Amino acid sequence: MIDDTVLAKPFATAIEGLAWVFSSQEQKTVYGLPVVLLIWTNGTLRIPLGMRLWRKGGPSKYALALELLSYARNRLRCRPAYVLFDAWYPSTALLKRIRDYGWYFVCRLKKNRRFNGHAVRHHRRHPYWAEVGWLSGGLKVLVVRHGKKYYATNRLTLAAVEVRQLYRVRAQIEELIRVCKDQLGLTGCQARSERAQTHHITCCLVACCVLERERQDRRLSIYKLRRQLSCKGRSYALPALERLKSAA
Repeated sequence: MIDDTVLAKPFATAIEGLAWVFSSQEQKTVYGLPVVLLIWTNGTLRIPLGMRLWRKGGPSKYALALELLSYARNRLRCRPAYVLFDAWYPSTALLKRIRDYGWYFVCRLKKNRRFNGHAVRHHRRHPYWAEVGWLSGGLKVLVVRHGKKYYATNRLTLAAVEVRQLYRVRAQIEELIRVCKDQLGLTGCQARSERAQTHHITCCLVACCVLERERQDRRLSIYKLRRQLSCKGRSYALPALERLKSAA
């Protein structure tokens, strides 16, 4: 799963890399540090695989997403069943890269995306349909409309209901980002250098891996487990980190 988030720093003035960016979560422009994330999940367990900081004037979020996918394939040797992302990410370059890797994707489309030569919202007037066709850039996909939402996949044999069920799994990355912000202090670093910010984000993602591993083993909610780790101190937390290290 690919997604991005903004680490809001509304009162910061000297932190490197801050910019005014639109936050889809808050539906407004926010001053902060944009981060692109790549997360693996099997539907229950969530593991952060990589992150990239977006800088104003630097590579686009699409380019950073391509870097993360390349890292997952070439360095981590991942073979995902599907790559999931929302309507902000299905650029032609990203979709072609996933196709060239031999992977399948399931994503949302914006209503003005070109499908069979015209905007997908004008393709049919009926609010519920599924059809195989061509996106701009020469990509053959199955497009599913469900109400006001449009989904696309390059696995043409899927049924419409299967496409929507697969896309729902993408909610796992939003939940993980919320946990990192609310429980692990993802937005709390006030260091000025971009390097220190990167280290802080990385530590938060490692802590998230510890929580995910222990949550599965102890059959606790991630919020209750985090409280136990905080209250019992190092005697409880360090063995959890060692178990994660040995498993990796």
